[in-house]
Amino acid sequence: MSRSFYDLAFGVDPGGARKDTHYVRGSLEEVQRDLAAELAEEINLYLLCRYGARLTLDVYQEGMQTDSIDLHPFLTLSIAGRPDITFTGPGEPVGYDFEADEEAEDETTTLSYRMFAGELGDAVKVTVHWDRVEVPPLNGDVVREGDVVELHPRPHHVAHTAAYGRQDFEE
Repeated sequence: MSRSFYDLAFGVDPGGARKDTHYVRGSLEEVQRDLAAELAEEINLYLLCRYGARLTLDVYQEGMQTDSIDLHPFLTLSIAGRPDITFTGPGEPVGYDFEADEEAEDETTTLSYRMFAGELGDAVKVTVHWDRVEVPPLNGDVVREGDVVELHPRPHHVAHTAAYGRQDFEE
């Protein structure tokens, strides 16, 4: 099917954690809502900070992938009482030394643990600076409910077909 669409891809390669979630959408507004929902779950913040989770917005024009935008540089995690955390790329948080958490005598006091356990609650706010992301508009026939598309494989991975909406290839 040669429709145009966005693929919001959020994942971690198999290892200590697994995630391979994709949102196939026909509008940027849908993608923004989907990403907000993903980032509202503290375990996903943990995956970004500790596991270097991939977070990309892939753009497909008429069935062909034309762009892949790394969304890490557009994220800011604000946690009450701490400096903001930003990212220069996957696995590259700035503003907190997550590696130092491994040296802590009591891991339950670390930011990593608190994210993993979902203990931050209202103390954490995530901002996606969409005004700085240059997302090309979709051309031609745009994907809609009921459509199935082909996602291009990442290196050393298989291609997937994906239906409009959310899929998790690790479930």
